[in-house]
Amino acid sequence: MKTAADIMTRTVVTVPPDMPVGEVAETLARERFGAVPVVDAAGVVRGIVTEEEMVARAAAFHLPRHIEFLGSIIYLENPQRFEEEAKRILALTAEEIMDHALPTVAPETPVADVAARLLDDDLRRLLVMEGDHLRGIITRADIVRLQERGHRPGDEAR
Repeated sequence: MKTAADIMTRTVVTVPPDMPVGEVAETLARERFGAVPVVDAAGVVRGIVTEEEMVARAAAFHLPRHIEFLGSIIYLENPQRFEEEAKRILALTAEEIMDHALPTVAPETPVADVAARLLDDDLRRLLVMEGDHLRGIITRADIVRLQERGHRPGDEAR
């Protein structure tokens, strides 16, 4: 029976807790990931930063209201507040915005259970953990690739 360890991606891109939010965003964009685990110097997973969190932060960030009149911009509120808010947001670190609720499975978890967990809990990814240490990551795409190769989760149980 195939397990999480058989299909997981073993080399996982991670970020340190003190990485600035702007660099976390660059990492997500560069790697085309929807999330990145936050791992400390001892190799302990502390949390995960998701693109959903990044979008929520962006949605909370408001440009100053203004009107355009005869080719000029007239601010209806103090634009300095906008600059201060931008500096505050960019000064945040991965640790300050990460989600502490980690969706995890053990390496020995059967693939059928992994697929069910992804579906039942409406997750896009699961961290494969041994204790506090990250061993890999599984995404929905990993399940699809497995099926592409002619294997269906749970086939061995029949």
